[in-house]
Amino acid sequence: MSGPGWSSAAFADLGRLLEERSGLSFEPLRCESVETGASRAMARAGIDDEAEYLAALRAERAPLDDLIAEVTIGETYFFRDPAQFEFLRREVLPDRARGGGAPIRLWSAGCASGEEAYSLAILLEQEGLVERAGVLATDVSRRSLAAARRASYTAWSLRGVDPALVERHFRRDGAMWVLDERIRRRVGFEYLNLALDAYPSLANGLWGLDVILCRNVLIYFGRRAVAHVARRLYDSLAEGGWLIAGASDPPLAEEAPFEVVVARDGVFYRRGKRPIACAFQTLQPVAVAALEAPESELARPDPLREANPAPTASVVRDVLSEARSALDRGEWEAALRLAAEAGEVEAADALRVRATANLRGPAEAASAAVRACVRHPLSAELRFLAGVLLWTLGRDGEAQRELRRALYLDRSLAVAHFVLGAVLARIGDAEGARRAYRNAQRIAEGMPAGAPVPLADGEPAGRLAEAARAAIALLDAPVEANA
Repeated sequence: MSGPGWSSAAFADLGRLLEERSGLSFEPLRCESVETGASRAMARAGIDDEAEYLAALRAERAPLDDLIAEVTIGETYFFRDPAQFEFLRREVLPDRARGGGAPIRLWSAGCASGEEAYSLAILLEQEGLVERAGVLATDVSRRSLAAARRASYTAWSLRGVDPALVERHFRRDGAMWVLDERIRRRVGFEYLNLALDAYPSLANGLWGLDVILCRNVLIYFGRRAVAHVARRLYDSLAEGGWLIAGASDPPLAEEAPFEVVVARDGVFYRRGKRPIACAFQTLQPVAVAALEAPESELARPDPLREANPAPTASVVRDVLSEARSALDRGEWEAALRLAAEAGEVEAADALRVRATANLRGPAEAASAAVRACVRHPLSAELRFLAGVLLWTLGRDGEAQRELRRALYLDRSLAVAHFVLGAVLARIGDAEGARRAYRNAQRIAEGMPAGAPVPLADGEPAGRLAEAARAAIALLDAPVEANA
């Protein structure tokens, strides 16, 4: 028996599977177009029976993201909704650039074939901010991500764009327009399922963001999924950060405590003073041979160190317990103060790094992490945190060094392998990145699928394994060379 709008029970079950695994929800009137898209995905998978295809999806013998790409429109082009980009230029970027030299971090969530993310990179260059800003773009479709990395577009993707801008940033290659390498390398593309994957998260760089564009994505989600994603997007923003949704997206003010800003360019959402809720796991220290301390660039006197006598072990345990509770509640000032009271034990230093990251940003947190590594050179957790924060700041050489040290201390740290893969991919070491991602996949697949991966901010092992597989597929996808 089929459900409302579906032609068969198998297609109705397929619709439920899509909702469970991606948050997508379809009104009865859309079921026919969904079935048409599913038929195309089935043909690519070499399957002509809906029930057989459903079984293949459940067993992961057929890629779910290929189906998702078929049943969502994915219509995008450069500088779509120009009024929103004008608001970014006029209000948002100047507001986020006031922090001196602090990096500006932007996320294109549901980036499709990359036009939106590259539009952001072009805008940053126009405003003289490209050297101090980074754009991360994510999507659930590996096919779309591969197309985004190619950065080769038809004239339809450039409709309405100033011809002078096209001439400046693209070169003609037959019927295609290929984006200049200078702009392309400013955007990082990663696999992410908004409905399922863990964020905010230090491990994937989705935390403390200045700007999130999540446009024309939530229109496909059911009400519960919208509420879930809206809250996660809110938590992923830095204090004062902005979320820009599409005009057709459902309103989000009731789903998370955004400040709603109504401007002539549209309706925008802003995060107020409430701190970011970013969870962390605790990794037990591993006793191995000592590693050399990092260079002394960041090993200056620590402004947070307390001159009080060292507390007793029982007092330290109590204070650390209070600090962890404060961290879980998002009370970063309290967590920072309590961690300082606990002294310079490893667990207190790790708590201080986490609280500093959320309270004062990646630059100060990276300094705190590297100083903590000087005090605790055998801590895999601190090495990992230092590596992730340095990666966030674009200091890839230092990030690679700290992540390799973390893995020397604990080779089973799957998320460190995964982040190392991201660092190596960004610096162009594709083979090294593949090895790192394969290590992450192998370790994650050796765990129960629902088990949380240590230090991965609650990401279950099955999801990390899937993300690693997607990252490898993205590396293997052909990329056209730019002249």
